[in-house]
Amino acid sequence: MENSLPNDSKKTIGTEPRLKVDPPSSIDGFHDLLTHYYSLPIFYETLKREISFAKREGHAIALLKFQLPNETNLDQLLFFANELEQIVRQHDLIARLARYEFVVLLRFDANISEACLSMVSRVEHVEKRKFSYSWAISDGTKGVEELLKEIENPQLLIPAHLS
Repeated sequence: MENSLPNDSKKTIGTEPRLKVDPPSSIDGFHDLLTHYYSLPIFYETLKREISFAKREGHAIALLKFQLPNETNLDQLLFFANELEQIVRQHDLIARLARYEFVVLLRFDANISEACLSMVSRVEHVEKRKFSYSWAISDGTKGVEELLKEIENPQLLIPAHLS
């Protein structure tokens, strides 16, 4: 039995084409490798708990989705992630849904719609490029799938200095 490497692993080091850096979404199952936000399984589990809590306690929660343009480079993505972390309150939760998509779970607000508008306004203030956003609000009567479907098609926001 020959102890050799498969053909595709015998490439000469340094001859491979450069790849765009897009690491896997989670390294340890708890956090996104690139942004260190919670991983999607942790986010979904927390969302389920918050929906149940909202229904029991009679308060609302919101999902706020931000989507960056496809031409966003790695530095811009990391800048946005850092700025979003500075804007989001400590008791809210951030996750990266996809390469250019972030979602924030807002909770513990008396006026959840106003909290969503305020957060979009703060992101618009620091973000210098176009981005899209959407949100969905639930009082516990909408499940995870319904909330995610509602935020599926974000609307484009062009910051004032770009319009």
